[in-house]
Amino acid sequence: MARPERKPHAHNLNAPPITFRFDERLLAAGVLTNAQLELARREQKRKGGSMGQTLVQLGLLSGEVLSDFLAKEAEAETISLKRVDIDPALLQLVPADMARRFRAMPVSRANHTLTVALADPFNVVAIDALHQITGLTIKVVTSPERDILNCLELHYRSGDTIEESIDKILEEKAEEAALSLEEVLTQAGDTDEDAPVIRLVSQIITAAVNSGASDIHFEPAEQLMRIRTRVDGVLYQDALIPKAMQSAVTTRMKIVAELDVAETRVPQDGRATVAVGGRQVNLRVSSLPTAFGENVVARILDPTMQMVTVSSLGFAPEVEQSFRSAVSEPYGVVLVTGPTGSGKSTTLYSVLREVSTMEVSTFTLEDPIEYRMTLVRQVQIKEEIGLTFSAGLRALLRQDPDIILVGETRDTETAQLMVRAALTGHLVFSTLHTNDAAGAIPRLIDMGVEPYLLPSSLVAVLAQRLVRSICEKCREPLEHPEKVFDDLKLPPPPGIPMQLWRGAGCSKCKRSGYRGRRGIFELMMIDERFHDPIVKRAGAPEYLRLARAGGMQTMFEDGLLKAMQGITTIEELLRSTRL
Repeated sequence: MARPERKPHAHNLNAPPITFRFDERLLAAGVLTNAQLELARREQKRKGGSMGQTLVQLGLLSGEVLSDFLAKEAEAETISLKRVDIDPALLQLVPADMARRFRAMPVSRANHTLTVALADPFNVVAIDALHQITGLTIKVVTSPERDILNCLELHYRSGDTIEESIDKILEEKAEEAALSLEEVLTQAGDTDEDAPVIRLVSQIITAAVNSGASDIHFEPAEQLMRIRTRVDGVLYQDALIPKAMQSAVTTRMKIVAELDVAETRVPQDGRATVAVGGRQVNLRVSSLPTAFGENVVARILDPTMQMVTVSSLGFAPEVEQSFRSAVSEPYGVVLVTGPTGSGKSTTLYSVLREVSTMEVSTFTLEDPIEYRMTLVRQVQIKEEIGLTFSAGLRALLRQDPDIILVGETRDTETAQLMVRAALTGHLVFSTLHTNDAAGAIPRLIDMGVEPYLLPSSLVAVLAQRLVRSICEKCREPLEHPEKVFDDLKLPPPPGIPMQLWRGAGCSKCKRSGYRGRRGIFELMMIDERFHDPIVKRAGAPEYLRLARAGGMQTMFEDGLLKAMQGITTIEELLRSTRL
């Protein structure tokens, strides 16, 4: 059978020559400076690898920027693999080793055309090889390399399931009855990736990361150990570990986090870095003695999950415009408030990504540093040696900063220093634990900030919560939405069609009807109307009245609009705003 002639993929016809120097095009486009390009060339010559990989590793470009640039040069489409459902039948067309070698993920098939996501759309060797092995016309789309690696890890996952690994460990225990599981684990060694317990823990972590979980809970019970993961703010049971394996699994997690394995009587905290899908994922691990053994919780800090922009946070257009205006001020304090887990750090990281440029000096004080950022000097708070937020802030003010992020305002001295820094020409971002925007001003005054300093220093207060989004795959309209408003005694928002939505539940959302989360916000902009009430130490209701008179929507009203738009549900809104 004659080999079919390869047809050009959609963007080939007018694309520049494959030999183009895309690093020079990045320079011409203003994405890179001469100094950055020379640094990248020296680093590539020293370490090898592609120029794109080098630029991303050095932090000079994000994966998204590189992917978008390559897509424009190749006249190809950019897709988000996180939003694409992969048909398992496609995996049979492209062998796993080839997919990993070429960083290629089959996305869809239409008749005789196979759409493949490539990290490098100009890799003609990969395109020809894919064409030869599939016999199909290859249409190339692009996606960041780390997203492709993550997708490959998820869909081409080989080896045993978690349940099969558990069975193997139990069989091994039966064969080696004379040894305890801890001894077996010790004999296997920390680097023996084939050891069953090591592989089991790795599978649990990988599955949690790939599902978008924020935490993994290893929970000892009387008869077993329960593994639960927190996805979109809700805990789901993932696996049940036999009691005989509990100690070995706990020991392995403590080894990963470099905790004291022999100490089981006191709480411990540690950190770990693991490889998942070809990228580094950080874990914050905490152990706590309980009645049935040590409870271990691992917080997942996946840098790829944090790369969001201000535009993607979910602001209403007018709120986004006002917020951008606030964070673009040359000096002042911008606060983000809300309870733990409400997305405050995500919002502030997205702001720093946009305002931290070569023209300004940016520092952060964090406890802990969750995500590394380019062009930002990040300081880890260490209270045990005296490096507190207030001590760090005093030191930072001698480092000629333009922008300062204080991870949390938790004491009087920090609050006072933050306000004085703003008054001396610095732009300061921080978080505060209050339930709404109006409560931030009384909270600062209670912490010891002089009221007369606030009107001149405080620019804006953003309060927020996270609500689960309705799963796009199983979303359906809700019948009789007017009955829901009647039952809750809520007036529907004016000027919007009466419509509510729900998630029916499917395999993609674990039958929950929800997938992903979005923010709901209220933004209080401080202007001259607030001066006298602040100086007179008015209560939060007065600030709320002034903000409402200035056009502020409350978080509940913002969430209600999102519910009417099919983004979330009334039930989820009530759950989040009543926390």
